[in-house]
Amino acid sequence: MNSISHILDLNIALPEIFLSLWLLAFIPLGVYSGGNKSNRQSYFSIFSIFGLLGTLLILLMGDNRAALGFYELVVTDRLATYLKSLILFSAIIVLIISEKYRSIENLYIFEYPLLILFSILGMLVMLSSNDFITLYLGLELQSLALYVLASTKKDSLKSSEAGLKYFILGALASGFFLFGASLLFGITGTTSYTVLSFNTLNPNEVSLLLIFSVVLIISSIAFKLSIAPFHMWTPDVYEGAPTSITAFFAIVPKIAAIGVLMRILYIALIDIHVVWLQLVLVLGLLSIFVGAFGALLQKNIKRLMAYSAISNIGYIFLALSLGSQLGLEASLIYITVYSISSIGVFTFILSMEKDNVMLDEIASFSGLSKSNPFYAVCLSILLLSMAGLPPLAGFIAKFYVFKAVVISGYMWIAVIGIIGSVISAYYYLNIIKVMYLDELEESFTIDSKVSMKIILLISSLFILTFIVYADNFINFMSYISRAIVL
Repeated sequence: MNSISHILDLNIALPEIFLSLWLLAFIPLGVYSGGNKSNRQSYFSIFSIFGLLGTLLILLMGDNRAALGFYELVVTDRLATYLKSLILFSAIIVLIISEKYRSIENLYIFEYPLLILFSILGMLVMLSSNDFITLYLGLELQSLALYVLASTKKDSLKSSEAGLKYFILGALASGFFLFGASLLFGITGTTSYTVLSFNTLNPNEVSLLLIFSVVLIISSIAFKLSIAPFHMWTPDVYEGAPTSITAFFAIVPKIAAIGVLMRILYIALIDIHVVWLQLVLVLGLLSIFVGAFGALLQKNIKRLMAYSAISNIGYIFLALSLGSQLGLEASLIYITVYSISSIGVFTFILSMEKDNVMLDEIASFSGLSKSNPFYAVCLSILLLSMAGLPPLAGFIAKFYVFKAVVISGYMWIAVIGIIGSVISAYYYLNIIKVMYLDELEESFTIDSKVSMKIILLISSLFILTFIVYADNFINFMSYISRAIVL
Protein backbone atom coordinates (compact mmCIF):
# COMPACT_ATOMS: atom_id res chain seq x y z
CA MET A 1 0.00 0.00 0.00
CA ASN A 2 2.85 2.37 0.83
CA SER A 3 4.56 1.61 -2.51
CA ILE A 4 1.36 2.51 -4.36
CA SER A 5 1.15 5.75 -2.40
CA HIS A 6 4.75 6.64 -3.30
CA ILE A 7 4.07 5.95 -6.98
CA LEU A 8 1.10 8.29 -6.86
CA ASP A 9 3.26 10.91 -5.17
CA LEU A 10 5.77 10.71 -8.00
CA ASN A 11 3.00 11.10 -10.56
CA ILE A 12 1.81 14.28 -8.85
CA ALA A 13 5.29 15.81 -8.98
CA LEU A 14 6.37 14.36 -12.35
CA PRO A 15 6.78 17.75 -14.16
CA GLU A 16 8.95 19.09 -11.32
CA ILE A 17 11.00 15.86 -11.23
CA PHE A 18 11.58 15.98 -15.00
CA LEU A 19 12.69 19.63 -14.87
CA SER A 20 15.01 18.89 -11.93
CA LEU A 21 16.67 16.05 -13.88
CA TRP A 22 16.97 18.33 -16.91
CA LEU A 23 18.73 20.89 -14.75
CA LEU A 24 21.11 18.25 -13.39
CA ALA A 25 22.08 17.45 -16.99
CA PHE A 26 22.34 21.15 -17.86
CA ILE A 27 24.86 22.07 -15.14
CA PRO A 28 27.76 19.79 -16.21
CA LEU A 29 26.96 20.50 -19.87
CA GLY A 30 27.41 24.22 -19.28
CA VAL A 31 30.44 23.90 -16.99
CA TYR A 32 32.47 21.59 -19.21
CA SER A 33 31.51 23.12 -22.55
CA GLY A 34 33.93 26.01 -21.93
CA GLY A 35 34.29 29.18 -23.99
CA ASN A 36 31.90 32.00 -24.55
CA LYS A 37 31.06 31.59 -28.22
CA SER A 38 27.64 32.84 -29.22
CA ASN A 39 26.73 29.83 -31.36
CA ARG A 40 27.60 27.46 -28.53
CA GLN A 41 25.68 29.51 -26.00
CA SER A 42 22.64 29.61 -28.31
CA TYR A 43 22.48 25.84 -27.98
CA PHE A 44 21.94 26.30 -24.25
CA SER A 45 18.86 28.42 -24.91
CA ILE A 46 17.55 25.72 -27.27
CA PHE A 47 18.35 23.08 -24.63
CA SER A 48 16.38 25.11 -22.06
CA ILE A 49 13.41 25.58 -24.39
CA PHE A 50 13.24 21.82 -25.03
CA GLY A 51 13.37 21.23 -21.28
CA LEU A 52 10.43 23.56 -20.75
CA LEU A 53 8.52 22.00 -23.67
CA GLY A 54 9.08 18.54 -22.17
CA THR A 55 7.87 19.73 -18.78
CA LEU A 56 4.79 21.28 -20.40
CA LEU A 57 4.04 18.08 -22.31
CA ILE A 58 4.31 15.93 -19.17
CA LEU A 59 2.10 18.39 -17.32
CA LEU A 60 -0.65 18.38 -19.95
CA MET A 61 -0.55 14.60 -20.41
CA GLY A 62 -0.89 13.95 -16.68
CA ASP A 63 -4.03 13.35 -14.65
CA ASN A 64 -5.29 16.80 -13.63
CA ARG A 65 -7.82 15.61 -11.08
CA ALA A 66 -7.34 17.03 -7.58
CA ALA A 67 -4.89 14.96 -5.57
CA LEU A 68 -2.60 15.34 -2.57
CA GLY A 69 0.81 13.74 -2.14
CA PHE A 70 4.02 13.71 -0.10
CA TYR A 71 2.13 13.70 3.22
CA GLU A 72 -0.27 16.38 1.89
CA LEU A 73 2.57 18.84 1.29
CA VAL A 74 1.97 18.86 -2.46
CA VAL A 75 -1.27 19.26 -4.42
CA THR A 76 -2.31 19.03 -8.04
CA ASP A 77 -5.56 20.16 -9.63
CA ARG A 78 -6.91 22.03 -12.67
CA LEU A 79 -5.92 25.42 -11.29
CA ALA A 80 -2.30 24.39 -10.69
CA THR A 81 -2.10 22.75 -14.12
CA TYR A 82 -3.44 25.82 -15.91
CA LEU A 83 -1.17 28.32 -14.14
CA LYS A 84 1.87 26.05 -14.55
CA SER A 85 1.10 25.78 -18.27
CA LEU A 86 0.82 29.56 -18.54
CA ILE A 87 4.18 29.96 -16.76
CA LEU A 88 5.95 27.42 -18.99
CA PHE A 89 4.45 28.89 -22.17
CA SER A 90 5.39 32.45 -21.17
CA ALA A 91 8.93 31.39 -20.22
CA ILE A 92 9.44 29.68 -23.59
CA ILE A 93 8.32 32.83 -25.41
CA VAL A 94 10.60 35.03 -23.29
CA LEU A 95 13.59 32.80 -24.09
CA ILE A 96 12.78 33.00 -27.81
CA ILE A 97 12.44 36.79 -27.93
CA SER A 98 15.56 37.29 -25.79
CA GLU A 99 18.05 35.80 -28.26
CA LYS A 100 18.72 38.94 -30.29
CA TYR A 101 19.03 41.08 -27.16
CA ARG A 102 21.58 38.64 -25.73
CA SER A 103 23.69 38.91 -28.87
CA ILE A 104 23.59 42.73 -28.79
CA GLU A 105 24.44 42.96 -25.09
CA ASN A 106 26.90 40.05 -25.17
CA LEU A 107 24.96 38.12 -22.55
CA TYR A 108 26.00 34.77 -23.94
CA ILE A 109 26.59 32.95 -20.68
CA PHE A 110 25.13 29.53 -19.98
CA GLU A 111 24.04 30.66 -16.51
CA TYR A 112 21.37 32.87 -18.09
CA PRO A 113 18.98 30.09 -19.26
CA LEU A 114 20.09 27.90 -16.33
CA LEU A 115 18.92 30.45 -13.75
CA ILE A 116 15.65 30.92 -15.62
CA LEU A 117 15.02 27.17 -15.39
CA PHE A 118 15.86 27.19 -11.67
CA SER A 119 13.42 30.04 -11.05
CA ILE A 120 10.69 28.24 -13.01
CA LEU A 121 11.26 25.08 -10.97
CA GLY A 122 10.71 27.18 -7.86
CA MET A 123 7.49 28.58 -9.34
CA LEU A 124 6.16 25.11 -10.13
CA VAL A 125 6.86 24.05 -6.53
CA MET A 126 5.07 27.17 -5.29
CA LEU A 127 1.96 26.39 -7.33
CA SER A 128 1.99 22.77 -6.13
CA SER A 129 2.29 23.76 -2.48
CA ASN A 130 -0.36 22.74 0.00
CA ASP A 131 1.71 23.82 2.98
CA PHE A 132 3.56 26.98 3.97
CA ILE A 133 6.79 24.96 4.27
CA THR A 134 6.58 23.75 0.65
CA LEU A 135 5.67 27.27 -0.42
CA TYR A 136 8.74 28.71 1.28
CA LEU A 137 11.05 26.20 -0.43
CA GLY A 138 9.63 27.12 -3.84
CA LEU A 139 9.68 30.83 -3.02
CA GLU A 140 13.35 30.84 -2.10
CA LEU A 141 14.36 28.67 -5.06
CA GLN A 142 12.67 31.17 -7.35
CA SER A 143 13.96 34.27 -5.56
CA LEU A 144 17.63 33.25 -5.35
CA ALA A 145 17.74 32.72 -9.12
CA LEU A 146 15.98 36.02 -9.81
CA TYR A 147 18.39 37.97 -7.57
CA VAL A 148 21.30 36.85 -9.75
CA LEU A 149 19.40 37.39 -13.01
CA ALA A 150 18.64 41.01 -12.09
CA SER A 151 22.38 41.78 -11.88
CA THR A 152 23.51 39.67 -14.84
CA LYS A 153 24.87 42.72 -16.69
CA LYS A 154 27.99 43.04 -14.53
CA ASP A 155 29.45 46.07 -16.33
CA SER A 156 26.28 48.10 -15.80
CA LEU A 157 25.96 50.12 -12.59
CA LYS A 158 22.16 50.17 -12.91
CA SER A 159 22.02 46.39 -13.25
CA SER A 160 24.22 45.87 -10.17
CA GLU A 161 22.07 48.34 -8.23
CA ALA A 162 18.91 46.55 -9.38
CA GLY A 163 20.21 43.18 -8.24
CA LEU A 164 21.32 44.51 -4.85
CA LYS A 165 18.05 46.37 -4.23
CA TYR A 166 15.99 43.35 -5.25
CA PHE A 167 18.07 41.07 -3.00
CA ILE A 168 17.82 43.26 0.11
CA LEU A 169 14.10 43.93 -0.19
CA GLY A 170 13.43 40.33 -1.25
CA ALA A 171 15.20 39.04 1.86
CA LEU A 172 13.05 41.38 3.94
CA ALA A 173 9.90 40.00 2.29
CA SER A 174 11.06 36.42 2.96
CA GLY A 175 11.55 37.38 6.60
CA PHE A 176 7.98 38.72 6.70
CA PHE A 177 6.71 35.43 5.30
CA LEU A 178 8.64 33.24 7.76
CA PHE A 179 7.56 35.35 10.72
CA GLY A 180 3.92 35.34 9.61
CA ALA A 181 3.86 31.58 8.92
CA SER A 182 5.55 30.88 12.27
CA LEU A 183 2.94 32.94 14.12
CA LEU A 184 0.15 31.15 12.26
CA PHE A 185 1.67 27.80 13.21
CA GLY A 186 1.91 28.90 16.83
CA ILE A 187 -1.77 29.88 16.87
CA THR A 188 -3.21 26.91 14.93
CA GLY A 189 -0.63 24.13 15.31
CA THR A 190 -0.45 23.51 11.55
CA THR A 191 1.00 24.96 8.35
CA SER A 192 -1.20 22.92 5.99
CA TYR A 193 -3.69 24.80 3.79
CA THR A 194 -6.28 22.02 3.90
CA VAL A 195 -6.07 21.56 7.68
CA LEU A 196 -6.46 25.31 8.14
CA SER A 197 -9.51 25.29 5.87
CA PHE A 198 -11.29 22.59 7.95
CA ASN A 199 -12.65 25.03 10.52
CA THR A 200 -9.29 25.38 12.22
CA LEU A 201 -9.66 29.15 12.02
CA ASN A 202 -12.79 30.47 13.73
CA PRO A 203 -13.97 33.87 12.37
CA ASN A 204 -15.63 34.56 15.74
CA GLU A 205 -12.36 34.10 17.65
CA VAL A 206 -9.93 36.30 15.76
CA SER A 207 -7.00 37.54 17.82
CA LEU A 208 -4.66 40.45 17.12
CA LEU A 209 -1.83 37.96 16.75
CA LEU A 210 -3.74 36.10 14.02
CA ILE A 211 -4.45 39.35 12.17
CA PHE A 212 -0.76 40.27 12.42
CA SER A 213 0.35 36.90 11.00
CA VAL A 214 -2.10 37.17 8.06
CA VAL A 215 -0.92 40.72 7.31
CA LEU A 216 2.73 39.56 7.25
CA ILE A 217 2.01 36.63 4.92
CA ILE A 218 -0.04 38.71 2.47
CA SER A 219 2.53 41.53 2.57
CA SER A 220 5.34 39.14 1.63
CA ILE A 221 3.41 37.88 -1.41
CA ALA A 222 2.45 41.49 -2.24
CA PHE A 223 6.16 42.32 -2.45
CA LYS A 224 6.68 39.63 -5.10
CA LEU A 225 3.77 41.13 -7.02
CA SER A 226 5.10 44.69 -6.58
CA ILE A 227 1.86 45.84 -5.03
CA ALA A 228 1.91 49.33 -3.47
CA PRO A 229 3.30 50.19 -0.95
CA PHE A 230 5.72 47.26 -1.56
CA HIS A 231 6.52 48.45 -5.07
CA MET A 232 9.58 50.62 -4.42
CA TRP A 233 11.98 48.12 -6.01
CA THR A 234 10.04 47.62 -9.22
CA PRO A 235 10.82 50.69 -11.40
CA ASP A 236 14.56 50.57 -10.61
CA VAL A 237 14.83 46.82 -11.15
CA TYR A 238 12.82 46.94 -14.39
CA GLU A 239 15.03 49.74 -15.72
CA GLY A 240 18.35 48.41 -14.44
CA ALA A 241 17.99 44.73 -15.26
CA PRO A 242 18.73 43.52 -18.80
CA THR A 243 15.60 44.04 -20.91
CA SER A 244 15.13 40.31 -21.51
CA ILE A 245 15.16 39.75 -17.74
CA THR A 246 12.74 42.63 -17.28
CA ALA A 247 10.37 40.86 -19.67
CA PHE A 248 10.69 37.71 -17.57
CA PHE A 249 10.13 39.63 -14.31
CA ALA A 250 7.05 41.40 -15.68
CA ILE A 251 5.24 38.22 -16.64
CA VAL A 252 6.32 34.84 -15.26
CA PRO A 253 6.88 35.39 -11.48
CA LYS A 254 3.63 37.33 -11.27
CA ILE A 255 1.62 34.36 -12.53
CA ALA A 256 3.19 32.16 -9.84
CA ALA A 257 2.61 34.71 -7.06
CA ILE A 258 -1.04 35.19 -8.08
CA GLY A 259 -1.56 31.41 -8.04
CA VAL A 260 -0.03 31.16 -4.57
CA LEU A 261 -2.19 34.01 -3.31
CA MET A 262 -5.29 32.27 -4.65
CA ARG A 263 -4.49 29.13 -2.69
CA ILE A 264 -3.63 30.97 0.52
CA LEU A 265 -6.69 33.23 0.48
CA TYR A 266 -9.25 30.85 -0.99
CA ILE A 267 -8.23 27.67 0.81
CA ALA A 268 -6.11 28.28 3.92
CA LEU A 269 -7.65 31.58 5.03
CA ILE A 270 -11.12 31.52 3.46
CA ASP A 271 -12.83 31.00 6.86
CA ILE A 272 -11.44 34.33 8.07
CA HIS A 273 -12.28 36.27 4.91
CA VAL A 274 -13.36 39.16 7.10
CA VAL A 275 -9.77 39.51 8.37
CA TRP A 276 -8.04 39.96 4.99
CA LEU A 277 -10.87 41.45 2.91
CA GLN A 278 -10.13 45.10 3.69
CA LEU A 279 -6.35 44.63 3.51
CA VAL A 280 -6.40 43.11 0.00
CA LEU A 281 -9.01 45.63 -1.16
CA VAL A 282 -7.00 48.64 0.05
CA LEU A 283 -3.76 47.24 -1.45
CA GLY A 284 -5.54 46.80 -4.78
CA LEU A 285 -6.95 50.35 -4.87
CA LEU A 286 -3.66 51.86 -3.72
CA SER A 287 -1.74 50.00 -6.43
CA ILE A 288 -4.12 51.11 -9.18
CA PHE A 289 -3.54 54.77 -8.41
CA VAL A 290 0.17 54.57 -7.48
CA GLY A 291 0.81 52.78 -10.77
CA ALA A 292 -1.36 55.17 -12.78
CA PHE A 293 0.12 58.39 -11.40
CA GLY A 294 3.67 57.00 -11.35
CA ALA A 295 3.52 56.07 -15.04
CA LEU A 296 2.41 59.56 -16.05
CA LEU A 297 5.90 60.94 -15.31
CA GLN A 298 7.95 58.26 -17.08
CA LYS A 299 10.05 58.78 -20.18
CA ASN A 300 11.60 55.30 -20.20
CA ILE A 301 9.39 52.50 -21.57
CA LYS A 302 10.73 49.92 -19.07
CA ARG A 303 9.96 52.14 -16.06
CA LEU A 304 6.54 52.85 -17.55
CA MET A 305 5.87 49.11 -17.85
CA ALA A 306 6.91 48.74 -14.20
CA TYR A 307 4.24 51.19 -13.07
CA SER A 308 1.79 49.63 -15.52
CA ALA A 309 2.39 46.24 -13.86
CA ILE A 310 1.78 47.77 -10.42
CA SER A 311 -1.53 49.19 -11.61
CA ASN A 312 -2.67 46.03 -13.44
CA ILE A 313 -1.97 43.72 -10.51
CA GLY A 314 -4.12 46.10 -8.44
CA TYR A 315 -7.20 45.05 -10.44
CA ILE A 316 -6.46 41.40 -9.72
CA PHE A 317 -6.29 42.24 -6.01
CA LEU A 318 -9.74 43.85 -6.23
CA ALA A 319 -11.14 40.61 -7.65
CA LEU A 320 -9.34 38.36 -5.16
CA SER A 321 -10.46 40.46 -2.18
CA LEU A 322 -14.07 39.39 -2.76
CA GLY A 323 -13.54 35.80 -1.65
CA SER A 324 -16.08 34.58 -4.20
CA GLN A 325 -16.10 32.19 -7.14
CA LEU A 326 -16.75 35.11 -9.50
CA GLY A 327 -13.79 37.04 -8.08
CA LEU A 328 -11.49 34.05 -8.61
CA GLU A 329 -12.75 33.65 -12.17
CA ALA A 330 -12.23 37.35 -12.93
CA SER A 331 -8.67 37.26 -11.58
CA LEU A 332 -7.82 34.26 -13.80
CA ILE A 333 -9.17 36.04 -16.87
CA TYR A 334 -7.21 39.18 -16.01
CA ILE A 335 -3.85 37.50 -15.35
CA THR A 336 -4.11 35.58 -18.64
CA VAL A 337 -4.92 38.68 -20.71
CA TYR A 338 -2.25 40.69 -18.87
CA SER A 339 0.39 38.00 -19.56
CA ILE A 340 -0.36 37.83 -23.30
CA SER A 341 -0.42 41.63 -23.59
CA SER A 342 2.90 41.94 -21.73
CA ILE A 343 4.49 39.31 -23.96
CA GLY A 344 3.51 41.38 -27.00
CA VAL A 345 4.73 44.69 -25.54
CA PHE A 346 8.10 43.27 -24.49
CA THR A 347 8.53 41.60 -27.86
CA PHE A 348 8.18 45.09 -29.32
CA ILE A 349 10.64 46.59 -26.81
CA LEU A 350 13.22 43.87 -27.49
CA SER A 351 12.88 44.57 -31.23
CA MET A 352 13.72 48.27 -30.84
CA GLU A 353 17.40 48.67 -31.60
CA LYS A 354 19.51 50.93 -33.78
CA ASP A 355 23.15 50.35 -34.59
CA ASN A 356 23.24 47.55 -31.99
CA VAL A 357 21.93 49.89 -29.27
CA MET A 358 18.62 49.09 -27.56
CA LEU A 359 16.03 51.89 -27.66
CA ASP A 360 14.00 52.18 -24.47
CA GLU A 361 13.17 55.90 -24.39
CA ILE A 362 9.59 56.65 -25.43
CA ALA A 363 10.77 59.65 -27.47
CA SER A 364 12.80 57.32 -29.69
CA PHE A 365 9.54 55.80 -31.01
CA SER A 366 8.53 59.10 -32.68
CA GLY A 367 7.25 58.65 -36.22
CA LEU A 368 7.37 54.86 -35.94
CA SER A 369 4.07 54.57 -37.82
CA LYS A 370 5.79 55.93 -40.93
CA SER A 371 9.02 53.92 -40.78
CA ASN A 372 7.67 50.65 -39.31
CA PRO A 373 3.84 50.60 -39.53
CA PHE A 374 3.55 46.89 -38.61
CA TYR A 375 5.17 47.42 -35.20
CA ALA A 376 3.22 50.64 -34.60
CA VAL A 377 -0.14 48.94 -35.28
CA CYS A 378 0.63 45.90 -33.13
CA LEU A 379 1.84 48.00 -30.20
CA SER A 380 -1.20 50.29 -30.48
CA ILE A 381 -3.56 47.30 -30.19
CA LEU A 382 -1.73 46.00 -27.12
CA LEU A 383 -1.59 49.40 -25.40
CA LEU A 384 -5.26 50.18 -26.10
CA SER A 385 -6.13 46.81 -24.57
CA MET A 386 -4.10 47.59 -21.44
CA ALA A 387 -5.91 50.93 -21.26
CA GLY A 388 -9.19 48.99 -21.17
CA LEU A 389 -10.74 50.29 -24.38
CA PRO A 390 -13.55 48.21 -25.92
CA PRO A 391 -13.85 45.79 -27.61
CA LEU A 392 -10.32 44.56 -26.86
CA ALA A 393 -9.35 41.81 -24.41
CA GLY A 394 -8.23 44.25 -21.70
CA PHE A 395 -11.68 45.83 -21.62
CA ILE A 396 -13.39 42.45 -21.16
CA ALA A 397 -10.95 41.48 -18.39
CA LYS A 398 -11.55 44.75 -16.52
CA PHE A 399 -15.30 44.45 -17.12
CA TYR A 400 -15.39 41.07 -15.38
CA VAL A 401 -13.37 42.42 -12.45
CA PHE A 402 -15.80 45.33 -12.00
CA LYS A 403 -18.77 43.00 -12.53
CA ALA A 404 -17.54 40.76 -9.71
CA VAL A 405 -17.00 43.79 -7.47
CA VAL A 406 -20.50 45.21 -8.15
CA ILE A 407 -22.22 41.83 -7.61
CA SER A 408 -20.44 41.58 -4.26
CA GLY A 409 -22.00 44.91 -3.27
CA TYR A 410 -19.00 47.24 -3.64
CA MET A 411 -20.31 49.68 -6.23
CA TRP A 412 -18.13 52.53 -4.94
CA ILE A 413 -15.01 50.35 -5.34
CA ALA A 414 -15.91 49.74 -8.98
CA VAL A 415 -16.36 53.49 -9.57
CA ILE A 416 -12.93 54.24 -8.04
CA GLY A 417 -11.36 51.47 -10.12
CA ILE A 418 -12.88 52.87 -13.32
CA ILE A 419 -11.45 56.32 -12.48
CA GLY A 420 -8.01 54.72 -12.08
CA SER A 421 -8.41 52.99 -15.44
CA VAL A 422 -9.27 56.31 -17.13
CA ILE A 423 -6.14 57.93 -15.65
CA SER A 424 -3.94 55.05 -16.85
CA ALA A 425 -5.32 55.42 -20.37
CA TYR A 426 -3.41 58.71 -20.70
CA TYR A 427 0.10 57.28 -20.64
CA TYR A 428 -0.83 54.43 -22.98
CA LEU A 429 -2.37 56.89 -25.46
CA ASN A 430 0.69 59.14 -25.10
CA ILE A 431 2.93 56.39 -26.56
CA ILE A 432 0.51 55.98 -29.48
CA LYS A 433 0.58 59.75 -29.97
CA VAL A 434 4.38 59.69 -30.11
CA MET A 435 4.33 56.95 -32.77
CA TYR A 436 1.65 58.49 -34.99
CA LEU A 437 1.72 62.26 -34.48
CA ASP A 438 5.28 63.20 -33.53
CA GLU A 439 7.76 64.05 -36.25
CA LEU A 440 10.12 61.34 -37.41
CA GLU A 441 13.52 62.42 -36.10
CA GLU A 442 15.65 59.78 -37.78
CA SER A 443 14.38 56.76 -39.64
CA PHE A 444 15.62 53.33 -38.66
CA THR A 445 14.81 49.83 -39.79
CA ILE A 446 13.85 47.16 -37.28
CA ASP A 447 15.78 44.04 -38.16
CA SER A 448 14.05 41.48 -36.00
CA LYS A 449 13.84 37.74 -36.40
CA VAL A 450 10.77 36.28 -38.07
CA SER A 451 9.95 34.50 -34.81
CA MET A 452 9.61 37.83 -32.98
CA LYS A 453 7.33 39.24 -35.66
CA ILE A 454 5.15 36.13 -35.48
CA ILE A 455 4.93 36.36 -31.65
CA LEU A 456 4.04 40.06 -31.83
CA LEU A 457 1.41 39.37 -34.50
CA ILE A 458 -0.19 36.43 -32.63
CA SER A 459 -0.35 38.31 -29.31
CA SER A 460 -1.94 41.31 -31.07
CA LEU A 461 -4.48 39.09 -32.85
CA PHE A 462 -5.32 37.34 -29.57
CA ILE A 463 -6.09 40.71 -27.99
CA LEU A 464 -7.94 42.05 -31.05
CA THR A 465 -10.16 39.01 -31.67
CA PHE A 466 -10.71 38.07 -28.02
CA ILE A 467 -14.34 39.22 -28.11
CA VAL A 468 -15.13 36.53 -30.72
CA TYR A 469 -14.27 33.62 -28.42
CA ALA A 470 -14.64 35.43 -25.08
CA ASP A 471 -17.63 33.33 -23.97
CA ASN A 472 -15.79 30.04 -24.50
CA PHE A 473 -12.70 31.39 -22.76
CA ILE A 474 -14.70 32.67 -19.79
CA ASN A 475 -16.49 29.33 -19.46
CA PHE A 476 -13.10 27.61 -19.43
CA MET A 477 -11.86 29.98 -16.71
CA SER A 478 -15.00 29.21 -14.71
CA TYR A 479 -14.22 25.49 -15.05
CA ILE A 480 -10.63 26.09 -13.89
CA SER A 481 -11.69 28.27 -10.95
CA ARG A 482 -14.03 25.57 -9.62
CA ALA A 483 -10.94 23.52 -8.77
CA ILE A 484 -10.91 25.51 -5.55
CA VAL A 485 -13.98 24.67 -3.51
CA LEU A 486 -15.30 27.77 -1.76
